[in-house]
Amino acid sequence: MKLIISLFILSVSIYGQCEEGEFSTVGILDSFSVEIFNDDESVNAYSIYSWTSDELNRILSGNGIPNHEVGTFPNQNNPNTISEQSVNESFTLCPTLVSETGEPAGGPAGAIAFAINSVKFDPATAGRCNDDGECSLAQGQGNWSIEALGHETFDFGDDMNHAHVQPTGEYHYHGMPELLIDFLGENQGMTLVGWASDGFPVYARYGYTDPNDSTSELISLQPSYRLKSEPDPNRPETLTSLAGGPGQGGTTPNTPIPMGAFTQDFEYVEGLGDLDECNGRFGVTPEFPNGIYYYSVTDDFPYFTRCLKGEFDTAGGGGGGGGGGVVDCEDVPVGLPCCGDGVCGGPETEDNCPIDCATSIVPPELNSFSLSADSVNTSLNAAIVIYNIGASSYNATLSSYSLKLILNGGPINGGEIIEESELFNEGLYETTISGYFLFPAGSSEGQWNVRVELNDINDNSINLSPSDLAQKNFQNYVIVDNALLGIPGAELPLYFSLDQNFPNPFNPLTSLRYTIPESAIVKITVYDVLGNIIKNIINEKQSPGFKTVQWDATNNLGEPVSAGLYICSIEAGDFRQTRKMILLK
Repeated sequence: MKLIISLFILSVSIYGQCEEGEFSTVGILDSFSVEIFNDDESVNAYSIYSWTSDELNRILSGNGIPNHEVGTFPNQNNPNTISEQSVNESFTLCPTLVSETGEPAGGPAGAIAFAINSVKFDPATAGRCNDDGECSLAQGQGNWSIEALGHETFDFGDDMNHAHVQPTGEYHYHGMPELLIDFLGENQGMTLVGWASDGFPVYARYGYTDPNDSTSELISLQPSYRLKSEPDPNRPETLTSLAGGPGQGGTTPNTPIPMGAFTQDFEYVEGLGDLDECNGRFGVTPEFPNGIYYYSVTDDFPYFTRCLKGEFDTAGGGGGGGGGGVVDCEDVPVGLPCCGDGVCGGPETEDNCPIDCATSIVPPELNSFSLSADSVNTSLNAAIVIYNIGASSYNATLSSYSLKLILNGGPINGGEIIEESELFNEGLYETTISGYFLFPAGSSEGQWNVRVELNDINDNSINLSPSDLAQKNFQNYVIVDNALLGIPGAELPLYFSLDQNFPNPFNPLTSLRYTIPESAIVKITVYDVLGNIIKNIINEKQSPGFKTVQWDATNNLGEPVSAGLYICSIEAGDFRQTRKMILLK
């Protein structure tokens, strides 16, 4: 009964904020950050990405640098060099299905999905051919859309991850991100590789034979598209000229164009494979044992979804359609009004095509930020940490700021938050200001991450994540450690506690810190989300003190467990506490 109560409380914290008809993704990979140096000769840069959340959205901040080996870039067919990007996207935590057949997404006005490592998924290309076989790998004219994968007629210089690099330096996936899957460590299982712009998860290659039975056999999921038996009327059969592509010049190769080279060569047949027209389906997954709609990256066309079934912003980061009847420039001949050509005209407005028509707005800028301490001890007394902010604004005078210290992802993830919000003095375009955070005595131990928000009087704002602060070389955390030696009375804890495991997410080893103020029989147990006992870590009488134990992601039989959400529970006397742990593979 005690365990059931603990799980019920956890369930409320995860699912309680979503309304009827919505799916909850709260608590799933929404509180972690990674910084890893990629020494691949085509990268030689840090891959930085973090996923956090507020009460409504999953928030991605990253630099778009892959965290795995890539092909050689530049190369003969892709002369671009991988460079850092500014990736700041948000996805609803409570996605809902709003379309039976899906709405087109992706393209220059936004992204259809992002991988865990902040690299974009974008399966389509800007290559076009006309009816006469005159083609361009860049923004060509014609009705025939060139596919990036599945043929050898057109070469976009993609690598072993089915990815290549845009002129902007943006590395992005057109299909199966093979070495990202290797990095995540789940080559033969269902691997959560990213999130679509409508908030639904993206898995790679595998799924259950029975979508609603996690004990059924894992198979390579098959899309429900096939090559048409006959080409469409006016489809070009021969490549008569090729221009606009790297190393292509203005050649006239006169080579056949096989079926499968164009998007229009394929047709959707309901029920032909395992997936629907958006390369998705409803089913259970390791992270969602009760079921959810999810998209799948597949080895065959369409490789990745070209449409979304959930609600997303067609004018912003989640869409590619421009909205309001204005089409993407990839879908019309050069010179016609379209969203994404850098010109605001014709039917385009700020509402339906902000990428072309939005007024240039420069948000406030954080010039400097410092904290008076990087660690504090609150075992006996409260502690104060002083902050100093330097800010400037160019479009309008500064209005307000907000500083947040967030432990373990904040309250919706079972963590905590300390917030300080103040107004700037009126009429200032540039200023410095100081204040302080108060940590009460006995504050929860761990790393409290910093988030900074600046606003001007026109409601323009900038929200800087811990990763953003780190990129500016600003301090982005305060550690509360109440076990520092040499402090009178701090040698023994004052209360029972179970800290959040670290690291979290983890693979495969994580540490659990807990405190015992008096001798007691201590039980530390790991459960799955259904309440089944996975591992009895400790069941013994222990003396008072600050304790640490590790879990190696195995069950009581010593067998490795699958990726997903687990609950760690501690019992000591009348004390009970649980923590959520996320295992990645």
